[in-house]
Amino acid sequence: MKKLMGFNLIVVLLLSFFFTLSIMAQEKKEAEEVYTIKKGDTLWDISAKFLKDPFLWPKLWQRNPYITNPHWIYPGNPIRLSPIEEVKKEEPKRVVEEKPEVKEVKPVVAEVKKVELPPVVEKKPEVVEKKIPVEQKRVIPEIRSAGFIAGFDYKGIGTVLDNKEGKNLMAEGDVLYLAFKTADPIAIGNKYTIFKATDDVVDPETQKKIGRKYNIAGNVEIIDRFGNFYTARVLEAFEAIHKGDMIQPYSKEKMEF
Repeated sequence: MKKLMGFNLIVVLLLSFFFTLSIMAQEKKEAEEVYTIKKGDTLWDISAKFLKDPFLWPKLWQRNPYITNPHWIYPGNPIRLSPIEEVKKEEPKRVVEEKPEVKEVKPVVAEVKKVELPPVVEKKPEVVEKKIPVEQKRVIPEIRSAGFIAGFDYKGIGTVLDNKEGKNLMAEGDVLYLAFKTADPIAIGNKYTIFKATDDVVDPETQKKIGRKYNIAGNVEIIDRFGNFYTARVLEAFEAIHKGDMIQPYSKEKMEF
C-alpha cells in the first residue's frame, strides 16, 4: 500500500513539473514576440537587432499602430515584433431575392389622328472664322507621363524602399519611404519624380542596343525625415509604383506647363 501511494505521489509531481515547464515555455514565447523600449532605442536599432535588417523598421511601425510618429518612441512602452494576425471575416449569407409575380397587362391602343405639319426650313448656321492671335499659337509640350531614353546603368538619385500600408502597388495619396544617394540637400516640401526601367532600345540600322527606355510612374513630395530616410506622399501616379522604383529630380518645366 505504501509503495502504491509513493508511486502515485511521483506521478503527481512529474505531471506538475511538466505543466510548469509548459507554462514557462509559453510565457517565454510570448515575451520573445514583445520588446520593451529602453532609453536611447530607435525603430532602426530595434529592427536591426530583432529583424536582422535596419531597413525593415517601417514593418515595426505597421505592427504597432499606437505609434503615431516613428521619431518618438518612449522607454517602457512595448514593441510588437511579430506581425498582427488578421481576423478572418465571415462571408455574408447569400439572400435569395424573391421576384414578385408580374401580371401581364395588355396595352391600350388609342386612335391617333394624323396632323399635317408645315414644312421645316433648315437654316444653315453662319460660320464665322475666328483668328487666333500669333502670341497664343505654340507647340504642345511633351506629355508629362512620357518616358525617356538613357544609359543602361542610369539609377537616378534614390530608391523607393517601402510604403506605410505595406502594399505591393502604390498610387496617388499613398505614403512612401525613400532613400537617397545624392550630395544635394533633401528638404521637406521638395518634389521628386518616380521612374522605372522597361525595354532596351535597339538601333534600327545596326541592330545594336544603344540604351534603355524608362517610364515615368509619378511624382512625390517629401513630408518627413527619419535619419537618412525620408517619408513622401504620392502627389500623382501615371502607373502603379513598386518597391525598388527609382527617383530623379523633379522637372518643373515638364510637369507644370
